[in-house]
Amino acid sequence: MSADIHRGSEVSRLTDAIENAPGGLSIVAVSGPGGVGKTYLLGHVLETVDPTRLGYLTLRASAENPETRGDFFGTLEGLFPRSLPAPANPDKDYFPHLRNIATKHRKLVAKVVSEIQKRGAPESVQRIAKSLLDTGRALNTVAPLTKHALDVSWLRDSQVEGALDLAWNLLSQLGPLRESTALPGPLRDLTGATRANRLKRDIHGLTAAELRADLCAALVRYERRDLARFMHAPIPDLSRLLLVLDDYEAIQGVLEDFLTGAFVQQLAGAPFRTVLVVLGRDDLETTHPGWAQHCRRHLREQIRLAPFDEASALAFLSAAGIPEARWKALYESTQGYPYLLTLAVEEEREHGSDSVTFLQRFLDRTTRWMSSRERDWFYRVCYLDRVDEDTLRTLFPEEEVERIQSWFEKESSIRDPSATYFRVRPLIREKALRYLAVRAPSRHRELLARAEEASRAPAASAPPSE
Repeated sequence: MSADIHRGSEVSRLTDAIENAPGGLSIVAVSGPGGVGKTYLLGHVLETVDPTRLGYLTLRASAENPETRGDFFGTLEGLFPRSLPAPANPDKDYFPHLRNIATKHRKLVAKVVSEIQKRGAPESVQRIAKSLLDTGRALNTVAPLTKHALDVSWLRDSQVEGALDLAWNLLSQLGPLRESTALPGPLRDLTGATRANRLKRDIHGLTAAELRADLCAALVRYERRDLARFMHAPIPDLSRLLLVLDDYEAIQGVLEDFLTGAFVQQLAGAPFRTVLVVLGRDDLETTHPGWAQHCRRHLREQIRLAPFDEASALAFLSAAGIPEARWKALYESTQGYPYLLTLAVEEEREHGSDSVTFLQRFLDRTTRWMSSRERDWFYRVCYLDRVDEDTLRTLFPEEEVERIQSWFEKESSIRDPSATYFRVRPLIREKALRYLAVRAPSRHRELLARAEEASRAPAASAPPSE
């Protein structure tokens, strides 16, 4: 069914933001819990307005590759690829400056990793040190150290602080990361030392400036003299930029400081108009203080999506050909979330013929952004009627409990937002338990028995009545 039926206001606001964007930069944020239909809404609007017809070069970040989610340049090169579709020349790389700085950074990382290995640092310290470099933060005075961008789920909680401090101290001592200051300024410029120093000190500012140069060349003209101006002419008929950051929470860790501290300012001052669309679970200004401090004046729309109300959900099920006798139960189990409604419709159509395959698909889509460790947490948490530090202790070691509770509270794609206590969304939990009962029957029975201990917890820890 068309999004216009249930999202008329949101469709019209997003359409207007793209079709009637003023000069400079416009930021459009679309927020809502996982499964509420953010990506579907954007897809519907883009099909309707046809950005290419309006003169937009449309670029979209991808978080699908887990190998690049913690890699600053890997994420950027996914957003600014080597080959663009027509009307661009697919054989030309329109982002040579970005590619050049990414290559220099990777060579620097390789040197540092080699020196770390020679020093015989513990494996955990080596791994964290490389992650710090890959995120573009190590020794960067503009974007200081933060654990938010690092995936340390493979470490025990008690090991994180020590390994992080060791890695940071080790990096601060390494020769390849020290700035070159012995030469006079003009000689540093001539030999490239100034640029190399900036790569170590202000990687975000340098990268943002290089990307602006590439985008200007692709859409308008070269703003500065360099050899790259001979590589290609601007893309025919395109003079605007539409940047889409979908599933923002999956790439937020490596991009947020870059965006708020450097790139937004470069886009705002560029000689072409830009619409930056950010799709995420939370309002944009709550994800990082920089959005409010430095970017608020560019925020044109904050569109908040909610689940379908009962009337809209029943209309959806009716249009999908689901028997009326099933409408009420499906609405209650999905709580009106379009994503869950769509999956419920698929199951109703496939029930009895390929249900195990459906369950596997359902869970693959539900857990697609989770690490392997988080996926294991998810499956075990599904055995609990309620999720809190007391109940988690029946299924997890004591040292992991606090971390898992914090993870669950932030994982809105599986957490039930309507409950007065923490629990897995009923539909997701039911599908997960059905799947696990088929895949690992003995393990399933063991976890059920252990979870029963949590259900017999003292009345004082029982959840409030709903």
